[in-house]
Amino acid sequence: MRLFWFSTKYILKYKYRFFLGCLLIIISNIFTLLPIPYIGKSIKIIKIIFSDFVKHKIDIFQYNTPNKLKITIVIYAIIISIIPMFCGIIKYHMRQCFMTTSRMIECDIKNEIFAHYQKLNLSFYKEHSTGDLINRLTEDVAHIRQYLGPALMYILNLIILLIMVFIQMFRLNKSLSLYVIIPIPILCIIVCYIRKYLFPTIKNIQENKIIISSFIQEFCSGIHLIKLFSSENFLYKKYKKIIINYKNQHITLSKVNTILSSIIIFFLGNCNILILFFGGKKFLNGEIKEIGILAEFFTYINIIIFPFFILNWIILTFEKAKISIKRINQFFKNTSISINKHLIKKKIYGKIQFINVSFIYNQKQYIFKKLSFSITKGKTLIITGKTGSGKTTIGKLMSKFYDSYCGKILIDNISLKNYSLYFFRKNISYVSQETYLFSDTIYNNIAFGSINKKIYPYQVYEAAKNAMIDQEIIQFKNGYHTIIGKNGITLSVGQKQRICLARAIIKNPKIIILDDNFSAIDFFKKKLIIHFLQKKMKNSTIVIITNDISYISNFDLLFFLKTK
Repeated sequence: MRLFWFSTKYILKYKYRFFLGCLLIIISNIFTLLPIPYIGKSIKIIKIIFSDFVKHKIDIFQYNTPNKLKITIVIYAIIISIIPMFCGIIKYHMRQCFMTTSRMIECDIKNEIFAHYQKLNLSFYKEHSTGDLINRLTEDVAHIRQYLGPALMYILNLIILLIMVFIQMFRLNKSLSLYVIIPIPILCIIVCYIRKYLFPTIKNIQENKIIISSFIQEFCSGIHLIKLFSSENFLYKKYKKIIINYKNQHITLSKVNTILSSIIIFFLGNCNILILFFGGKKFLNGEIKEIGILAEFFTYINIIIFPFFILNWIILTFEKAKISIKRINQFFKNTSISINKHLIKKKIYGKIQFINVSFIYNQKQYIFKKLSFSITKGKTLIITGKTGSGKTTIGKLMSKFYDSYCGKILIDNISLKNYSLYFFRKNISYVSQETYLFSDTIYNNIAFGSINKKIYPYQVYEAAKNAMIDQEIIQFKNGYHTIIGKNGITLSVGQKQRICLARAIIKNPKIIILDDNFSAIDFFKKKLIIHFLQKKMKNSTIVIITNDISYISNFDLLFFLKTK
C-alpha cells in the first residue's frame, strides 16, 4: 500500500504516458500470441502430408504436395515469422514509454528532495550524515525509478500475458488447462512466503550503503589528518570490516534470490511435464484429436517462462522501492521550523532585541537562560565569553537558523519568527567560523554572496579589497579566475576567511554577523577590516562574535557570556 500511495501522485501526473504504455503492452501481447494457433495448424497440415506418405507408401522426395497445402504452409510460415517483427517494434516503443516516464519521475523526485533539503534547518543536518543525505537522493530515488519503470512494466506484462494465455488455453481444452495451471498458484504462495526474508536483508544492505558512503566522505574530507597521524592501516581495517559485512549481506540476498529463481524454473518445468502427461493421455484416449493443440500448449507455457523468470528481480525491486519510499517519506515529514505563516516582507533597518531569550540544545541542556540586550541600527555589538557559553548560538538565532527558543527576538520591533525566511536572509550576512568555499573560481565564490542580483566585476574587486585579500588574489597566476579545490584546499586558512568575508560584504547587508572568522588573520589586517566595516557600512548593524577583543577598539555594546 505504501508503494501504491506514493506512486499514485506520479502515475496521475503522467497518466497518459502510462495509459499508452499499458495499451502497448496489450497490443504487444496480442501480437505475441497471434502466431501460436498457426503453429498448431501448420503441424496439422504437416501431419496430413506425412500421413499420406505412410498410407500410400510414397517416397517423400517424389511426392508432389497439393498446391493448396503448399500455399497454406507458406502463408502460415509468413505469419509465424513476420508477426514477431511487428511485435518487436511495438515492444521497443512500450519499453521506451515506461523507461522515459520513469526517468521523468526520477527527475521530479530528485528536484523535490533537493528543494526540501534547502528548506530544512541546521538541526536536521546535525542529526543526519552526508552519506545518508546523498544516498536518499541517488540510491533511493534510483530504486523508485526502477519500480515505476521496468518493474512496473514487467509485472503488468506478466499479468496481462497470463490472462491472455489462460484464455487461449481454456479455448483449446478446459480440463488440460486446469491441470497445467496447478503449479502457478502454489508458486505464488511460495513467492509471497520468501518475500518475508527479503525485506530485512535488503534493509540491512541499504543501511550499510549509507555507512559506506559516510565513511568514504569522511575519509576524503579528512585525508590530510589521516596521513598526518599515519592512520591509513587502522582505517583500512575498519573499512575492510564494513565491506565484508556488506558482502555477506549481499551473499545472503543472492542465496535467497537463487532459491527463488530455482523454484520458479522448477514449477514452470512441471507445467511442461503436466502438458506432456495429461495432454499425451488425452491425445491417446482421443479426447484431444490434434497433436497441434499440445504444441500450442507447450508454446504458451514457453512464452510465459521469461516473464516468470524475471519475477524474482521484480520482487527484489519492489522490496528495495518499498524501503526507499519509507526512507523518503520519513525525510519529507521533516519540515523546517523556520517556515512561518505570516511571511512579513517589511524593509529591514537593523535594530536587534533579545528579550528573555532561553535556548535548549536537544531538549536536554540550556545553553543560556533569559538573555536580554538591544542594539540599534548602524551600531557595533561585541559578543564574547568562554568556550561553550553560546556565542555562536546567538549568531545563528539572529540568522534565523533556529526557531525553537523561549522569549522574544525582535528585528525592528517585529518578531523574527514572523519574517519571511527568504526575504530576511537576503538582508543579512553571516560569516561562520567554519569557512566554506565552492570548487570554483575565486571570483564566483565572492560573487556568490549576492547571487540574487546582478553583480558587476568592480563590485567583486572592491569587496576583495575591503576584505584585504585583493593583493594576494592578483598574485595568483589566473588572478580572480583561479580555480580553488574543494573548500579552498589550495588556499591558506587566513585567505579563506577573508574570501568568505568578501562574500558577505558584497551583499551590502543591513545586519552582518561575524562569528570568530578572524582567527587566522594577522592583528594589523584585523584592525583595518574592522575599521572599514564601521566606516563604510555605517548604516549596517555589525555583530562580532569573538574570544579576542584586543583588535576591536571601537564598539557600542559589549556582551560577555560565561558558563556555569
